[in-house]
Amino acid sequence: MKNLLLPLVLIAAALAPAEGRAERSAAVLGSGEDALQERIEFPELKGDTTATIRCAARIGSNGKMKDNGCAAVSPADQVFIEPINKAARKARLTPAQVDGREKEIYFQYRVEFIKKGDETTVNVYPNPGVQENVDAYGADHVAAQRAIGKEEWQDVCPELAEYLVWLKAHVAEDGTPSNLSLTHGGGIRPTPRCQEAILGSAESSLFFPALANGEPVPSTYVEPYGN
Repeated sequence: MKNLLLPLVLIAAALAPAEGRAERSAAVLGSGEDALQERIEFPELKGDTTATIRCAARIGSNGKMKDNGCAAVSPADQVFIEPINKAARKARLTPAQVDGREKEIYFQYRVEFIKKGDETTVNVYPNPGVQENVDAYGADHVAAQRAIGKEEWQDVCPELAEYLVWLKAHVAEDGTPSNLSLTHGGGIRPTPRCQEAILGSAESSLFFPALANGEPVPSTYVEPYGN
């Protein structure tokens, strides 16, 4: 497994230069009975509780969620993950598009569970909760996204040893990435060759800018790479 949550995917550097200037629209949560937020059921629990679970998935050109994965901060979070995974198997999103053509992308989101007395609430936020982005654009902004393509870094980085690094980048309102960096998050420290491959793949990726109130905005993009 090449990611903390699920296999990460990157767009190949061979993408046509014209596509970098193409009109882009990010994947967004849908509406109706197939919307992710409508399909997540609150687990049966006693007492008041609040939990926020961070997840990620690939969103195909048909809007289906693939390889959904969620991270538990504590053992108590496990009870919330199964309802999310169950909902993701049937949920549909509005897919990302480039010049009107659907693109498969890597989608990060959070699910908030709140129980007070007999009242339960499930909120889905289409972003991983990067604090500076939340402060600037609100909890429900749409995070920047990356199109799925060939992952050349996977041919270079360890396949068996456990490691985690966090990619951080600035993604402009036109989708241009800059100021890419990696921070070690756990496990072994990847070789310089592996780290260079990750940064090189990310630099050649096709990004979709973050959205605030439906408008593209600059943002900080973070993503875990690991095994």
